[in-house]
Amino acid sequence: MHDADIARLAGIAERQDGVFHIDQAIRLGIDRQSVLRSTRAGSLQSVHPRVWRFPAAAVTERQQIRAAVLQVGPEAWASHESALHLAGVLNVPFDVAVSIRAGGNQQHAGIRVHRMCDLHDDMVVKIDGIRVTTLSRAIVDVSSRFRPQRMDDLLDRVTITDRLTTIGAIDRALRRCNRRGRTNIAVLRDLLDARRPAGPAPRSVAERDLDELLHRSPVLPEPQREHPLPGWDHGEAFVDRAWPEAMFIVEVDSRSWHAREKDMARDRARDRAAAAAGWLTMRVLATEVRDEGDAVLDDVVATYVTRRVQLDG
Repeated sequence: MHDADIARLAGIAERQDGVFHIDQAIRLGIDRQSVLRSTRAGSLQSVHPRVWRFPAAAVTERQQIRAAVLQVGPEAWASHESALHLAGVLNVPFDVAVSIRAGGNQQHAGIRVHRMCDLHDDMVVKIDGIRVTTLSRAIVDVSSRFRPQRMDDLLDRVTITDRLTTIGAIDRALRRCNRRGRTNIAVLRDLLDARRPAGPAPRSVAERDLDELLHRSPVLPEPQREHPLPGWDHGEAFVDRAWPEAMFIVEVDSRSWHAREKDMARDRARDRAAAAAGWLTMRVLATEVRDEGDAVLDDVVATYVTRRVQLDG
């Protein structure tokens, strides 16, 4: 490989913690054989089958994470312990963990690869150019790997000591990817419940916070309060906020995770009754409204607008 080629590759690697992917070399007109020759000569070192590093670059944890994400592919992202590390969480075990969508290639030597079927687009961000899950989603993910005491310490660190995220953000991530079969998820729910004030928050407080949030939107009209539950024929029942013109309901939930799990069958029955009558129900948590208001409001506005388009035809 010519010195000019080495310099061009070094320019890419300099922005990537000293590593590069073979496809990046090929786009520069440098073929694989040239890279292999430079490897044999000691100018480069192979990290993974499709990723190389410059020997002068320090081997750091971020370099290991970036190299793993490059190897797994452009649609991969750092997750679990790797995401905690990139978010600046200290005193947690380091491991190289990468995630992909369900159906992707999970076999990469030396890299722990997870398949995810419940990732939302807004749960992936970029840190130093590396695709990575948000801190709140990473906390949900590592709950399947960490012991309860470590999870307890982690929650205190990120929400109290370092204030890197909030209970509401973690609640929101858990609500959106909570599913049967997720290992140890009950432990995380219990730890989150332990961080709430004793007893459920008064519904009046949760509804007041929701109203204050909804009033911030210039798009949303005033919702109806305590609207009769559509399609319900088991006695008197009401929903928190409703827009009849969009056949859209928002319910705010101030219960603990334990109480929600206990009442899940009833909640699903209510939602099915409304759905059978043509209504869509969105459930949000009181902690989300308090800590992640902008995200909740974006969800409500987008759903309201979509419903109006659908119904107005």
